[in-house]
Amino acid sequence: MKIKIILVIICWNLLHVYHLRAQSDQFFYQMIFETKIGYNDIDKKSALNPNNFIGINSFHSLSQFYPVVGFKNSLNTTQTAFQAEAIVQNYNFERDSTLFGMQELYGQISFEDKHHLTVGKKRLDWGTGLIWNPTNFFIQKDPLRTQNRLEGIFMLNYTYIAKKGEWNMYLFPDKRISDFKMAAKYNYSGDKVDASISFLEYGRRQQFGMDLSYGGSVFTAYGEGVIKNFTQSYGIDTKGHLITPDVRNGKFYAEWVIGASVLLNAQLTLNAEYRYRGDQLSRDGIKIYKAYLPANTVLYDAVSIGKHSLFGNLTYSDLYSRWSIQCRNFYDPVSGQWIISPLGIRTLN
Repeated sequence: MKIKIILVIICWNLLHVYHLRAQSDQFFYQMIFETKIGYNDIDKKSALNPNNFIGINSFHSLSQFYPVVGFKNSLNTTQTAFQAEAIVQNYNFERDSTLFGMQELYGQISFEDKHHLTVGKKRLDWGTGLIWNPTNFFIQKDPLRTQNRLEGIFMLNYTYIAKKGEWNMYLFPDKRISDFKMAAKYNYSGDKVDASISFLEYGRRQQFGMDLSYGGSVFTAYGEGVIKNFTQSYGIDTKGHLITPDVRNGKFYAEWVIGASVLLNAQLTLNAEYRYRGDQLSRDGIKIYKAYLPANTVLYDAVSIGKHSLFGNLTYSDLYSRWSIQCRNFYDPVSGQWIISPLGIRTLN
């Protein structure tokens, strides 16, 4: 109920702003609607999914509506901006499954086009990967979704625009001072090359990241990777006992992604990615994992439980990006997992 009240208040104020600034080209709005329909079929009697523990439905759908509004103002060399983005989600077209939330709500002030200060809940789009993005510590992309309009994070962000790039300093407050997170990032953008380096500090957790992309409108190659001394994944010992992430923390793990995107013609695009995760199961670990099912079902990942993952996708869309048809393929050469995910997307933008 509180979320609904907040959304109503925000929408009312934004409509008021629109009324006051209706004649200004500095006000903008965008309405994005996406519906995804998919099909999963995992044997409900298998050791992996006893009594449908995972809750798989043969047919499932996800409808998402994103209203985005904002405005910008400038006075001499000073600019101010405000943006809000809400989300309305519905699963399987069921009335009781509708959820409301706020994706972004932030303000920004800029001086002389060089100094930018941002406060509020804002999306953090780190990394070059289209499917996986290990450099983004906070909210990872969902490989089974296409829009990936990630939820924002409350932050204080200072950006300085240099001649050949930009410097970013971040502070992410939390309820306790000990849970505050700090990060720094440098972005470089050239003619055909984009690159960045990043560092994250979170108590005893540190992460060093780097990403790079090269290409143009027809072909793009990219990669990103991190070295981190923490993990959010379980391990398994030789007796089938689970090793919790807290026990595994303190050791450095590598994770990286390389990929490419090729525009075959105006309506057909091919994407491919390879991911390596040093904190996941080896071939021997997967044998132990399978031998002790279903006791360790918590280790299950629909896409991959091994160190290596492959992704391929073919997208056909209309010239105005109003709709698209995709065929997504995920393959884990270590565990033998293979997922084919056909998708149909309709976007009103």
